[in-house]
Amino acid sequence: MADLPKLDVVIANNFGHLPMFIGAEKGYFKQHGVDASFKVVDTGTDMVNALHDGLAQVGDMSTTTYLKAVHAGNPFLIIGLIMNDAARDNCDDPLAIITKKGRGIAPGKLNDLIGKKIGLAKGQTSDEYFKMVLRRAKIKYADLTIENIWSQFGLAPALAEGKVDAIVSWEPFVSQVLMHVPDSYEVIRGGQHMSYVMVAVANAPTVDSNPGVIKSIAAGLAQASHFTRTHPDEAVEIYAKWVPGTDVAVGKKAVRNIKFDPRVSANVIRAFENAEDEVLINTLPGAARLNVPKLFRPDFMEAVMKEHPEYFADLPKL
Repeated sequence: MADLPKLDVVIANNFGHLPMFIGAEKGYFKQHGVDASFKVVDTGTDMVNALHDGLAQVGDMSTTTYLKAVHAGNPFLIIGLIMNDAARDNCDDPLAIITKKGRGIAPGKLNDLIGKKIGLAKGQTSDEYFKMVLRRAKIKYADLTIENIWSQFGLAPALAEGKVDAIVSWEPFVSQVLMHVPDSYEVIRGGQHMSYVMVAVANAPTVDSNPGVIKSIAAGLAQASHFTRTHPDEAVEIYAKWVPGTDVAVGKKAVRNIKFDPRVSANVIRAFENAEDEVLINTLPGAARLNVPKLFRPDFMEAVMKEHPEYFADLPKL
């Protein structure tokens, strides 16, 4: 192992990145030929900064964090997908709006949200999702009161104590609220409003100078994703080793609402095109549009699919 090429990888303590923790714990990246060191961070900003500052060559992040980073001039290329459903361009099942009995909001009745106080993290994926839900329902964002709750752990207490009428979040925090707030229930889950995806990215200079190492990362991710899909409970227990304070019972419920498909597909590229539309509408109006297909390097995962079809055998055909 001492002779393996070394690589620094930054990963986020977010359930959407779960296979990366599996690959680290199980030694899958080493098995495929790279000695990867892992740094765990809290936010998308931390991930982007680590890559930008040269503290890591490979990382993972959400679609919108990635697109905004590329708009800012970072030379990041997509080498695989982590949290993803390659068969759909609108998989948002990990996201949900939750309320509780007595707040005047019926399941599926989005108009009941008008005039209510909603708890969510402004500027994060849950906020972007909520805006899309409202736009499709022809409800104005300004017709609601938004309570900015940055820590996802603050959502359950806020709803339980009546400080907000509903919350918007992603897994595992959706399941945490449903399990710990009495009489709580889903207003909607998902709804095919957006594709909530986590990507594995590498700095372009690393891709160009060390393609073999990048292929090793892709192979480790594919094997780890397969393990996560086929052993979800054990995967959650491994994640809890890396992220202290994880509620394992919540995690085992939450993971059932998440897909881990590392394949790049036409659906994935279409999802990124749609996400770019949202970034240009909501965050960077007037910015030049990115050439989304050129941001992908699918050749690494395609090579892994040919060499290790067993890592993909349980996935639907595209």
